[in-house]
Formats: sequence, structure tokens, C-alpha cells
Amino acid sequence: MINESDLAELRSAVLTGVTIGVGSQILIFGNGVTLLIQCPFKSNSKHGERWGHGEKVATGILFLDFLNHKIENAFLDAGGVLVLDFGGVGSLVIVPDLNGLESYVLTTKFGVSPILVI
Repeated sequence: MINESDLAELRSAVLTGVTIGVGSQILIFGNGVTLLIQCPFKSNSKHGERWGHGEKVATGILFLDFLNHKIENAFLDAGGVLVLDFGGVGSLVIVPDLNGLESYVLTTKFGVSPILVI
């Protein structure tokens, strides 16, 4: 489970890389934190609100608006929804599937936190 220490690792982290693959996409941050995504996500940016999915390669482009930008705030909403606020750039909202399978995995210096929601 993601705790406050994990969220603190995300706050002020800079998104420095994105690995777009078949079946998942991985956000790589400058401080070593990674976020593997295999579920729906919402991008709120200068291009408006757009939905993507971690298992759909074509939607990986939605992460590029946030590349080389710092997370201003990160918090966990009800149902395991992870919100990454990039300030004036916009936000990413990671929305777990409600199927009991692993939706996303946050890896910080405190450990690996796979998120699944039933």
C-alpha cells in the first residue's frame, strides 16, 4: 500500500523519462522513483482533458506534456486513485481498474507498492 513516505518521494520529483511498451508504460523520475501503469489514466494539460490506458501504446504520448516538469503535489484519493499535480503544467490522474488485478506499481526507496482494487 502507498503511504505518506511514498507520496513524499513523489513530491518535487521531476519526470525525466517515459518507457512506452506493450502492456504497460513506466514513468521514470529523477530521484529514482518509478511508476508502472497498466490501467486508465487521465491527462489534464494545455491540450485539455484526455484519457489514456497504460496497456495502449498509442496513448503514451499523453505523458510527454509532463516530461522534465516537477510534481508540485501527489496524493491518493478514494479507491486507490493516484493524483500527480504538476502545477501550471497540469495533472495526471491514475485510475485503477476495479478487476482485482494489478493496475499500477509505485517503486520508491521505501519499497514496491503494487495497487489492485476489487
